[in-house]
Amino acid sequence: MDESGPGGDGDPLGRGGGGPQSARGEASDPDEGDGGAGGNPYLSGNFAPVTAELAVENPLPVDGTIPPTLEGMYLRNGPNPAAVPDPTSYHWSEGHGMVHAVGIRNGTAVSYRNRWVRTRKLAAEIGSVAPPGPAEPLDGPVNANVVWHAGRLMALGGSGFPHLITPDLDTLRIEDFDAMLASPMGAHPHVDPVTGSLAFVGADPWGPPFLRYHELDAAGRLVHSTSVDVPRATLHHDVAVTASRVAFLDLPVVHDSGPASHGAGVPYHWDPESPARIGVLDRGDAGSMTRWIDIDPCFVSHVMNAFDDGGTVVLDVCRYARMFDTAPGGPMNAYPARLERWRVDPVEGTFRSDPVDDRPVELPRIDASRAGRPYRFGYCVETSRSDGIDIPQALLRHDFLHGRTERWDPGAGRSPGEPVVVRAEGGRAEDDGWVLSLVYDARRDASDLVVIDASRFGEHPDAVIHLPARVPFGFHGTWLPAALAW
Repeated sequence: MDESGPGGDGDPLGRGGGGPQSARGEASDPDEGDGGAGGNPYLSGNFAPVTAELAVENPLPVDGTIPPTLEGMYLRNGPNPAAVPDPTSYHWSEGHGMVHAVGIRNGTAVSYRNRWVRTRKLAAEIGSVAPPGPAEPLDGPVNANVVWHAGRLMALGGSGFPHLITPDLDTLRIEDFDAMLASPMGAHPHVDPVTGSLAFVGADPWGPPFLRYHELDAAGRLVHSTSVDVPRATLHHDVAVTASRVAFLDLPVVHDSGPASHGAGVPYHWDPESPARIGVLDRGDAGSMTRWIDIDPCFVSHVMNAFDDGGTVVLDVCRYARMFDTAPGGPMNAYPARLERWRVDPVEGTFRSDPVDDRPVELPRIDASRAGRPYRFGYCVETSRSDGIDIPQALLRHDFLHGRTERWDPGAGRSPGEPVVVRAEGGRAEDDGWVLSLVYDARRDASDLVVIDASRFGEHPDAVIHLPARVPFGFHGTWLPAALAW
């Protein structure tokens, strides 16, 4: 086993001395004092950062059996400060991005690795070597997502440009698609499973324009960019994309031009006086052709999926009543999100919202082959409130065909992460494959990668891969098939 902390091999985060290190690759025990948390819930428990990078190339222990046809690499990005932040102002979303990777081959979990994404923000804070590439609109953390498209593995933060990384998690460079990208790349690009194109938004708080829409073709060329007329800088964390249209979520979370109301990482606040609306645009059209429909004030963090139903756009969303309406150093919101189905008719100018389930949820995912199309199954994390923040409790699967919800409980003292759906090679049905989730086990203060047979969701998992470290609660990830992982 190779263990290397941030001072391992040449700069303060991987190439030389100077960064925080731990031989165990773990944060200090939150029960030993407050572990530097200072009462901040995002610096304690499994929100607390780990303090070292690990590279484990030995087989990992497994309970159960890994399906032999499941071969590739699971990756997940999330915030992980490299230095102890100020607990009075630190927010979860501002931690430096750390990507975690688990390799699976021949029915064996062959490796685990974690590495910080080398950004200019990280370099400025700890004196490491900055990545090459163009100047960014904002040198922010790259901690939200990791996606594969057109031969590029991209770590995304939403406030700057994508950072290209390798399957070994080395940072290669900052990418702006041959100087064609003029604004940040949103953290939630959507791959069209039919054309292979990648659709995404970029919110620019220094506009106008404050919002742009972009598409890359299947070869990774930026082939469409257009400005979308929004009157102020609002937070566009996600966007809904169907086979033919895109729906922008212009909601009353407004950028702060002065000091951030929620710490340096969250320069946004809830503005009940700002309008809430959805804008529908045919993909490929100029942004000026967007049709806007007013809705009641709310905020949407994530879109589970969207699809066309005749002239109507159907969106399944995680809806918050409000967002960023609390004090600095605390939770982002007073109430959790609920899953709703929205129906928007841009011609008639109508909007309808129906609840899907009353349970609090987040981090929705689907089988990627159904992106932008009608689908049957949607997965998400069920949460519960503890000390004012949402803690993962279970995984839910919503069956839209039969109108029912199944629940997978990881067991006492265990908390699941985002469910990543992997379709089996040659699989014909949406549940012909597996659901992967990182599960934190408080009893051993470490994490597991759980493999659940999607056709038997709710039952015992096929395999529980025991990782050699704790993976802090984070955001989004992906699955690389073996042909791309090695």
